[in-house]
Amino acid sequence: MLRALLALLLLALPAAAQTFPDRPIRIVVVFGPGGGADTTARLMAGPMAQLLGQQVLIENRSGGGGTQGGQVVAQAAPDGYTLMADASALVVRHKLHPNLGFDYLRDFTPVARLSVMPLLLVVPPTERAETLRDYIEGLKRQPVPLHYAVAGVGSASHFAGLYFLTRIGVRGEAVAYRGGSTGAMAVVTGDTLLNFATTPSAVGLVQGGRLRAMAVSSERRMAVLPEVPAVAETLPDFALTEWIGLYAPAQTPAPVLARLHQALRHALAQPDVVAKLADVGAEPALLEGEAFGSFITEQRRLMSSLADAAGMKPE
Repeated sequence: MLRALLALLLLALPAAAQTFPDRPIRIVVVFGPGGGADTTARLMAGPMAQLLGQQVLIENRSGGGGTQGGQVVAQAAPDGYTLMADASALVVRHKLHPNLGFDYLRDFTPVARLSVMPLLLVVPPTERAETLRDYIEGLKRQPVPLHYAVAGVGSASHFAGLYFLTRIGVRGEAVAYRGGSTGAMAVVTGDTLLNFATTPSAVGLVQGGRLRAMAVSSERRMAVLPEVPAVAETLPDFALTEWIGLYAPAQTPAPVLARLHQALRHALAQPDVVAKLADVGAEPALLEGEAFGSFITEQRRLMSSLADAAGMKPE
């Protein structure tokens, strides 16, 4: 009976997709209010609702490192009315939470990458190296393991630091702090030597002279900090940022996804959305459908290999 009901539901979905949406859409943010995923989702909601003609509601479901919100969306009907906003950490959640009860690759359809937030490689203001290349040579002469601050185990900050030290051949030891601000302050106080920090947590300290920004972790320089070089200018192809993506349950119909893509393109074309993303150190970086799926696969490969090399253990 259950199989028959499921078959009827799947047959009904294509017809329903043609009228999508005819009721409010819910975006489940798997973190608490105020973070990058929450901020980005809320910026998307207004313009999306304007184009779709239905409310777009934000629901924060934090807990379990994002797994509680993920379970809600994985179990939702694949009709486009329940979506998930998540950050880049999802790609290695299977490493840190082996008993999720769902699989990110199997149970979700990647809708779109929405934004990226480059991380700032911050060091003490007393650092004498004039260029990133000089700084790297100096790190190679430091006693090992080199201690670096991270905004929690498995965070983008953690992986950026791990990737950077791996690329330059320096053995490091991550020191985890609760959040980006405390990680940045660990460099200010001299407890650690470096940190890949989010712009909101570090830019004030840089402007106040308490930290020095050596580089940004994105492929190119940031518009808001054009004087700070990208790591990739010294280490070719280096790119590891915080990024925010939108997901739907697996088997969501193509017409629904197309409508969502249209709404997201509309939202990210709004000047006020672009300006507000810049205020939190983020930039629009739309990747839709298959292109986003390919990006996730590559990110999962890179971060999984880094996690294995670092011996990350399940929480």
